[in-house]
Amino acid sequence: MSLISGAISARVYRVEEPPARDALHELGKDLKRYAFQPVRVDRSPRSMGWVSPRNLLDTDLAIEKVLFEDFVVLGLRLDKVTVNAKLLKAYYQQAVQKLLKDQQRKQLSRDERAALMERTKIDLMAQQSPTTSLYEMAWNLTSHHVYFSATSTALNTEFADLFQETFHTGLTPLFPYLRAEPKAQKEGLAEALMQLEPSILSPLGRVDRD
Repeated sequence: MSLISGAISARVYRVEEPPARDALHELGKDLKRYAFQPVRVDRSPRSMGWVSPRNLLDTDLAIEKVLFEDFVVLGLRLDKVTVNAKLLKAYYQQAVQKLLKDQQRKQLSRDERAALMERTKIDLMAQQSPTTSLYEMAWNLTSHHVYFSATSTALNTEFADLFQETFHTGLTPLFPYLRAEPKAQKEGLAEALMQLEPSILSPLGRVDRD
């Protein structure tokens, strides 16, 4: 895992209300509750949940298995099932023709076509293997910083929601300004920090804007 060894790109958060360290052992049921489950295409074409940081097939989770000294480290597995649009259209048209022939009809209603399209899509998805992505999360139990190895805004929103549901506490994103604020206050530079303005980086020098 790159969070254990290697370099990563990650978003950084701070836990809003850190639980007592000994209380983490009581969260085993929640870890299992929100562990990864295979995609159920009749419900959703995607599935997301926690897995072991060392084995994406291991969903039998307990705090003891994901605790590494001062860190809780988890894998976040995301599976998606997609269907080729041209293939779906071909199978749908085949299903329409078969249904018309079987029922000796000339056409289907709009609702019947919609239902048939959905059924065809589900049947086709059930035959596909999902694409699997694995992301990593590390929670420092001393500093209460959380590192998540994905930069997508949408995925980070889902991650923060899942973290809150699992650990019963929220996450505050640590943007550069927010990370600098505690140090600035400690060193008496809070006012100077407030007066900072963003710099425009350009090989041509400063760019004036109207």
